[in-house]
Amino acid sequence: MRQPFADGGAAEVQRLVILWEQHSSQKFSPRYGMQPSNAVQIWAFAHHAAKLSRAVLTLHEAGHDLEAMPLIRQTLELAMNAAWLLISDDGGAALSAVDTKNRRVMFTEVTNLSLADLSAVRDALDAEEARNEQTVTKTRSFQERCSAVSGGAQIYAMWRSLSLYSHATSSVADVYVQSAPEDEGNPYGIKLRLRGGWGQGETWIQVQALMLLLAQIAADDAQRENPSRSKLNAARRRLGVDWKIRRADAK
Repeated sequence: MRQPFADGGAAEVQRLVILWEQHSSQKFSPRYGMQPSNAVQIWAFAHHAAKLSRAVLTLHEAGHDLEAMPLIRQTLELAMNAAWLLISDDGGAALSAVDTKNRRVMFTEVTNLSLADLSAVRDALDAEEARNEQTVTKTRSFQERCSAVSGGAQIYAMWRSLSLYSHATSSVADVYVQSAPEDEGNPYGIKLRLRGGWGQGETWIQVQALMLLLAQIAADDAQRENPSRSKLNAARRRLGVDWKIRRADAK
């Protein structure tokens, strides 16, 4: 039996990007009964995941795997949100409501700091947010969205790991530090290095492939005729997963 990722993670990312660009993204017909807001965002998230994957491949080929971590993290977010939208009746409206809240907070801060007068826009968002509170029942944190999808808790744990290297943290600083003999000129016993000691590139490029696959599965499942089903099933077999997007509480 063929081992998963026998050709390496980058080759699998490349295959999935080509599948999306040449076939999956060309026509999108939402399945009957799906909320338009859900369908639009699922397609957009899968499309952006493919575009991010192009950027991740470029960084990987240049040996900049650590620098790709924030892009892999965002791809994971896109894939999980797409999966959640597939199983949530009003998920599209819920994500829009989260965005409205965040924009209102940003406009309020800009106005309060006198950087610009955005009070009129803020007031309009206040009204929109009030409407959202009456109509949207499933506005959830990213962790809650992950937990609602079968297998999502494990993927959220990967997101936490990616987050360590996607912000200005000591984890990033540690990559550029190595132990050195303590002496009068080096009382701290450390040495800084220009090129980080990062040997996890293949692991995370494989995660990129898996998250791109998940995003494309969500986009295919959201369509009436599942146009990429056979090719995505082949990708499942190559990558050693048997993913079916369903609710975590499904029996």
